Amino acid sequence: MDNLINYATTHQFTIAVAVFILLLVVYVTFKKLLKLALLLILLLVAVGGYMYFKDPGKGASNIQDTFRKAKEQTGRVVEKGKSVYGKGKAIAEKGASFSKDLKEVMKDEKGDKAPTRER
Repeated sequence: MDNLINYATTHQFTIAVAVFILLLVVYVTFKKLLKLALLLILLLVAVGGYMYFKDPGKGASNIQDTFRKAKEQTGRVVEKGKSVYGKGKAIAEKGASFSKDLKEVMKDEKGDKAPTRER
């Protein structure tokens, strides 16, 4: 820690350049994120305006239906993901038990320890 403080006090220009570069990277990142957020807001306003002008009476109900459908479909996707994860876990466990059984069979046939791989 003393070395770091000593370096910072003796090389102030290097520290200033590093801080400037860091601030520049942070600025560019937030600038891109801000542009993306503004673009998404503009897109949502455009879609909402189109839906309103297309049928002013049903705009709010259409939005509610859309959110409800999205929530239901998200729930279905999560359930499918859980079932796929469960199936994958079962297959991995079967593979591990098969590998263990195969090592035991090889051990019994050779009469000595089965060779193990080092990682």
